[in-house]
Amino acid sequence: MGGLISLLGVVRPTMLVWVVPYDLLIAVLIALDALLLPRPSRFRVVRLHEAVLSLGTANRIDLVLSGEGIPPLRVRLRDEPPPDCPFDRREFDLTLYPDKPAQVQYHLTPLYRGEARFEDLFLRVEGRLGLVYGFYRLPARERVPIYPNLLQLREYELLRHRGLLRQMGFRQTRLRGLGTEFESLREYTIDDEFRRIDWKATARRGKPIVRDYQIERSQNVILLFDAGRNMLAEVEGMRKFDAVLNTGLMLAYVATQMEDKVGALVFADEVEQFLPPQRGRGQVAKLVHALHAVQPRMVEADYLYAITYLAQRWRKRSLMVLFTDLIDPDASRVLLHALAGLARQHLCVCVTVSDPRLHAWSQQLPLSPEQLYRRAIATQVLTDRLAAARTLERMGVSTLDAEPETLVPALVNFYLQAKARGVL
Repeated sequence: MGGLISLLGVVRPTMLVWVVPYDLLIAVLIALDALLLPRPSRFRVVRLHEAVLSLGTANRIDLVLSGEGIPPLRVRLRDEPPPDCPFDRREFDLTLYPDKPAQVQYHLTPLYRGEARFEDLFLRVEGRLGLVYGFYRLPARERVPIYPNLLQLREYELLRHRGLLRQMGFRQTRLRGLGTEFESLREYTIDDEFRRIDWKATARRGKPIVRDYQIERSQNVILLFDAGRNMLAEVEGMRKFDAVLNTGLMLAYVATQMEDKVGALVFADEVEQFLPPQRGRGQVAKLVHALHAVQPRMVEADYLYAITYLAQRWRKRSLMVLFTDLIDPDASRVLLHALAGLARQHLCVCVTVSDPRLHAWSQQLPLSPEQLYRRAIATQVLTDRLAAARTLERMGVSTLDAEPETLVPALVNFYLQAKARGVL
């Protein structure tokens, strides 16, 4: 409007006398709008979240903003999440009413274990007349520990109760009719195997009777985590060590649900931690507490020392799950030698994290020398990993190579199948 008055003043000079009064009016309105802005003490903000954040998954963060004794205001709220944690959004436009809290939410995905540092929140308030903005810094600094993925344990428990475990990729494994421990006798059905017929009971009752078996309980599962330099590599934005740590804790949770004993050993160039196998949900809590702060180091892992250390302290037959990385048969020669001795007494499985980029590059049609070189390297790496895996399988060690998204269900399904077949 001031510009319009000035333009009209070019045609009619008498109009220019209104420019100064108009500017003074606007200045008074701006000052009045600024004076009517609420004081910072009128605003309160609370950041709500779990006591610990879960690694590699979307954690919900709630922000609750309230104003005391204020008129309805249009505001923009901005959080300052940790810079190394991806988030879906952090700014929110909303209308704040007097004595009526406004709540918004976003999701944060930590990529590294340790500590998430949240900064203060910032608030921009539009004046009642819409002429000014007030900017406020609301104190909300805090540090929140980042643990391995605990949310997937809750999701597993919820889906298990609802019978929807297939949604997480888990197979429905029958627990009756399989295994090695006798449970009960029942009449033969057309789906039963002949080898399960109890001929003595059949003769007594005059009709086919079969034996039902149940999966054995109180078996032993030991998780061996390689914390050497090979596990520092990142896949889909997460270190391989963090991916296998989430997977191992999920297996521990499932195993304790099956009433098995679970333990763990962490090693690099030396053994860092050893927790002997125990049963019960309390053991999972002990594992989480003991392993959440473990970080891989830039050293070469000593597989032979770790397995010798374990053999001196644990002799009962167990499912040994080694989380490591396979490079090629030559580079993994020490690992192959160590697992060969372990496989004579225990059921062993070597778990590795597959990089989906390698598979994509190995199948990509090269359109440039760079893409041709990338395809050749990816193909060579995959071939070497496959050769190392086949060497392990010839030695009686099972191998499991999966991408981070499918690693958990793949390992849990392997464990359930091993128990169902009675090989543990």
